[in-house]
Amino acid sequence: MNKVKESKDNAAALDTAQVLFQTALIESGYEIADPSALVSRVYKLMSKELGVDPDAPLKEVEVPEEEEEEEAEEEEESEDSEEEEEKPDKEEL
Repeated sequence: MNKVKESKDNAAALDTAQVLFQTALIESGYEIADPSALVSRVYKLMSKELGVDPDAPLKEVEVPEEEEEEEAEEEEESEDSEEEEEKPDKEEL
């Protein structure tokens, strides 16, 4: 808190303090007034930490067809296993 008081122009310190405060509110069961502002601050802090420019244009990556087919198969298998977990056993009824 002292860092925020000492340098009121330090946007990163202010964002960090606000994220910590709002996260503590949520964890305690309170609702925050503007959840999208919290999300925006979290994204900004993560981008800075990872050294990623959040405003940089996205580059499309071309995935070879073989990998696309494998990914599709993995997704189908994952969906099938999730459906099986959701079905109750007859014994539970």
